Amino acid sequence: MKKHIPNILSALRLALIPVFINLFFNDLVVLAALVFAFASATDILDGYLARKYNWVTSIGKLLDPLADKLMQATVICCLAIKNNNRIFFFGLAILFLLKESAMGVGALIVIRKRHDIVVSNWYGKAATVAFFFITTIFIFNSNNLTLNVILGILLVAVLITALLLYYFKVFRGVYGIRWRESKFEK
Repeated sequence: MKKHIPNILSALRLALIPVFINLFFNDLVVLAALVFAFASATDILDGYLARKYNWVTSIGKLLDPLADKLMQATVICCLAIKNNNRIFFFGLAILFLLKESAMGVGALIVIRKRHDIVVSNWYGKAATVAFFFITTIFIFNSNNLTLNVILGILLVAVLITALLLYYFKVFRGVYGIRWRESKFEK
């Protein structure tokens, strides 16, 4: 039973998504931010437990990032829907969704070609932590345009850097997958 604790935490994170949405749109932003913080803490805890006690499961390798990305997408989309700076937040949401889609396609290619599941790495975790702090500030200060622009630029840099590191270190590096083989590699 203990080995399922990380998966239970990931499932809990999924269950917290509608709770966050309800609190956020009912102007209970402090409680919404606390739910987001709790969900983020469960992400850290489930990864720690899975690795420390060797409770890593195939379902956990899929469920954990799914829960993380759905919670993050929920937060950025809620900000885009609710705030006065909608175009700004819609741009961030689109960039986030494009990045996650690209990484998802990459993960599917790795599964198909190498029969392996890409696990998280330090820069993915760093990007998640940066995303948490930046979006939490957005939750509380979404109408401060100057702050939004500065944090938005930082968030864009984090998202692009994470995508590039994923591509070069994981997709091409660890798994050696190329889009096309050169004529010299045949």
